Amino acid sequence: MKKKWFIITLIFLTVVNLSALGTFVYQRWYCTEPTCAMDSTEDHGCYMKKHLDITEDQINRLNAVENSSRPLIEALTIQMKERRIELVKALMDKNSDNAKIETALRQIDSLQATMQRQIVKRLLDEKGILTPQQQEKFFSLVLGRFCLELDSTKQTQCQQHSSMKGETPQ
Repeated sequence: MKKKWFIITLIFLTVVNLSALGTFVYQRWYCTEPTCAMDSTEDHGCYMKKHLDITEDQINRLNAVENSSRPLIEALTIQMKERRIELVKALMDKNSDNAKIETALRQIDSLQATMQRQIVKRLLDEKGILTPQQQEKFFSLVLGRFCLELDSTKQTQCQQHSSMKGETPQ
C-alpha cells in the first residue's frame, strides 16, 4: 500500500516538474516580446510606448514625470502603512482609546487625500505630454485598470460597460 502511494506521488511530482520546465523553456525561447509593467519606474516608458505609440522625447518626458512623482507617492504609502499599523495596535489594545483610533483614522484619511492629489497631478502632467489621440488611449488604459481591480474585487461588469461605450480598457 505504501509503495503504491509512493509511486503515485513520484509520478505527480514528475508531472509538476516537467510542466514547470516546459513553461520555463517556452518563456525563455519562444516568448521574444518583452513585457512592460506599468508599475515599474524603468518600464513606464516601455509600457507607454507599447500601448500609445509615443516618441522617444515623450518617453523621456514621461519618465521625468514618473521619477519626480514616485518618491513622494512611495513616502506617502509608507506613512499610510505606519498609520494603519498604529490603528490596528489601538484596536487590539484591551482598553481601546477611541481618541487614538479617531486620530489614526484622520491621519490615514489625510494621507490618502494627499496621495490622490499627487496621482491626479501626475496624470495631468502626463496628459500634457501626450497628443489628444494618445490621451484617449492612455485614459482608456487607466479606466481599464480601475475596472480590472473593481471587477476582481466586486465581480462587477465594469469592463463590459466600458467596452460598450467605445472604450478599450485592458
